[in-house]
Amino acid sequence: MSFHSFNSGFNFYRKNREIPLVSSGDSTLDELLGGEGFHKNLVYLLYGDKKVTTNILLTTAVISQKSYAYGGLGGEEVKVAFIDGNNRFNPYNVSKFAVSQNLSPRLVLENILIARAFTWDQMIELLEHRLSKLKQVKVVLISGITTLFQSYEKQTFEDLLKAINGIKKILQKTKPLIVITAPLNECSSFRPKGGKILSHFGNVLVLINDEERYVEYIIVQHPFLPERRLLKWRPRKPKKSLANATRTKTLDCWFS
Repeated sequence: MSFHSFNSGFNFYRKNREIPLVSSGDSTLDELLGGEGFHKNLVYLLYGDKKVTTNILLTTAVISQKSYAYGGLGGEEVKVAFIDGNNRFNPYNVSKFAVSQNLSPRLVLENILIARAFTWDQMIELLEHRLSKLKQVKVVLISGITTLFQSYEKQTFEDLLKAINGIKKILQKTKPLIVITAPLNECSSFRPKGGKILSHFGNVLVLINDEERYVEYIIVQHPFLPERRLLKWRPRKPKKSLANATRTKTLDCWFS
């Protein structure tokens, strides 16, 4: 192997700094990840509270569609694949957030390609065979990859390996930003459901716990950031906003 096949560590660092970053829409998570959000060349696994992790996927689906100048991946041509194993995709919340980001709700929803899985077999089929057939996808969001995990038998883990191999196919094909969410393992307070197979696939692992007074964010694994813990505190009394007009709007109003 010749000398020219090597590269300096500084050049590798500089090249990484040039890769587009996408905000998660969650300021606490962005701060945890170095203050900038998701790196396009890393695979993220967020596991723990379903409500919080799903909301992060929804906001990421919107922000990634902004132009490069505004922290997105290129504007209207950005296609987002959303594999929903939690059955929590909410077009109303997506539309409302799109308006807050000065984006067209119609265009944002048209660019999100949704597939829902209601059984473990359906999730495996979607990830192993269907996902890699998509073209020009820049973002892959997988909600609850192991929510439908049937048991801890050998066959179930073999199926998970097949699903991950399917994700690797589209990773090689279009090099998209990949963010995966999973529930916490029932028998552990710090491991995702899916065990080492799932943990070893993710470059970045973030545990999110929803407590009574705060939401806890913990970096469990990251290639160039140390372990870290941040808390998002909840206000003691909910803020009342009678002037918030978006609460009374229907989904149709965004498209009128």
